[in-house]
Amino acid sequence: MTNRKLLDNYTKVYDGKFAEIYDMSNEIPFVAFAYWKGFYRLSDADFVKDMTFSTEYIHDQRIKVYISDHSMLQVVSEDVLAWLHQNWYPKATQYGLLVEAALDANNVFGQLSLQKMLDDSKTGKILTPKFTDFLTAKKFVQEFLNSKTNS
Repeated sequence: MTNRKLLDNYTKVYDGKFAEIYDMSNEIPFVAFAYWKGFYRLSDADFVKDMTFSTEYIHDQRIKVYISDHSMLQVVSEDVLAWLHQNWYPKATQYGLLVEAALDANNVFGQLSLQKMLDDSKTGKILTPKFTDFLTAKKFVQEFLNSKTNS
């Protein structure tokens, strides 16, 4: 989970009902942090707005990696999971996202939802490893990007 104080080092570029997005590019180029929260519903226009911003940000800023904190994630219904797998992940892949380094949910329902969300067979080419804390995820991301630039 993220110590919210750690995010003080980064510029918040979006503050929505279901997502907060921070620019980490001053420290690690092409990386953003996303804090996902709440109970997702396709019927909630704010959910679609937040998801749309997150993919547009990938496109506009050439984001290669999201470190995604799902600690405040609640239940994700089957229709939302299907929408994410049919819409968000394909668009994120098309726009160049390579990794979603995920921090697990705090509650068991969020954890089960996240497990279904990050199903490798449904996230396309996006690598979706899970981590217990921000610093471990950040270290992985740095090593991953270094390996890409050195190969």
